[in-house]
Amino acid sequence: MVNRDKTIDILRGLAIFTMVAANMAGPVLVEPHPFLFRFYGSFAAPLFILISGMMVALTTQTKGHDLKYFLVRGMLIIAVGALIDMLIWKIYPFTTVDVLYLIGISLPLAYLFLRLNTMSQWLIVISIFFFTPILQNIFGYADYPTEFLFPSGVLTISIENQTNILNHWLVDGWFPIFPWLGFSLLGVILANLRLKYKTFGRSVFLLTGTFFLVFGSVIWYFYPGKFLTRAGYSEVFYPPTLGYIISAVGLIVLLFFIVDHNPSIIAYNPLQALGEPALFMYILHLSLIEYVIVPIWSKENFQTFLFFYIVLSLMLILISYGLRFFKVKWRDHPFIIRFLLGG
Repeated sequence: MVNRDKTIDILRGLAIFTMVAANMAGPVLVEPHPFLFRFYGSFAAPLFILISGMMVALTTQTKGHDLKYFLVRGMLIIAVGALIDMLIWKIYPFTTVDVLYLIGISLPLAYLFLRLNTMSQWLIVISIFFFTPILQNIFGYADYPTEFLFPSGVLTISIENQTNILNHWLVDGWFPIFPWLGFSLLGVILANLRLKYKTFGRSVFLLTGTFFLVFGSVIWYFYPGKFLTRAGYSEVFYPPTLGYIISAVGLIVLLFFIVDHNPSIIAYNPLQALGEPALFMYILHLSLIEYVIVPIWSKENFQTFLFFYIVLSLMLILISYGLRFFKVKWRDHPFIIRFLLGG
């Protein structure tokens, strides 16, 4: 607990907090969703993924973790993703590319990426982002990924522009390699900058974040993309456009600047607690939505949805504080507990 990066925990908590709204809106909020609300939950994923890449670089250099460590950790995260597919989404695993699959494969890749020189790193990240819309045009971007109910094998949703599972992993699943791997690898680059400068609360990061946010927003305005809603899930990155990607990078840099400027603000404490056991919170909030909220409340108006969002978020924060107390009292917990609850 002493060596944790407070800013990273706060921003990871912010990602979870906004992610809860996005994931609950799909089954609980009646469509169409308010357009501004669609933006609210649309930057949780890039922040969550980027921080996972940052942690590879930071823990490699501060704790000496090796490739085997990240291979094992990556496989465990993929296994959790598979269980979520089968037990929560009730579909066959490895088909539509949950965010945990992307993070799982990105961990060892981020470790290898760390060994490259800075110019090569930037070239790879920029290439992933740049080729994303090109590959979407070449291979197609399905309105909804191909998924089969578990264990019956029945196709969940049939659409005209259906693509195959390999295509989902490449460009049009929920979180395909293009562009989402780029965010993880960008996290490695930002981690190296963090080790060098110790803080992002400098004017150069304010200017950089602002530039990319404005530049990306202009591109996004003129080339907005389809803004698809996938079975009620209405984040604005279906598909992820170049404008969205650049805007997300700028916003993330700005968030680091804002929090690093004074990470001890008391209002950040709940987010910090929420961000410490991020994987457990991810699993828990999906489970509560699917098995507690959806069976009773679905397709509600925005006011009702907002009430349940606040209640669920407060519950998760309280549980996070409880887990923090648990970890302090039980210091020698086994690896699987550290894996689920954070180090």
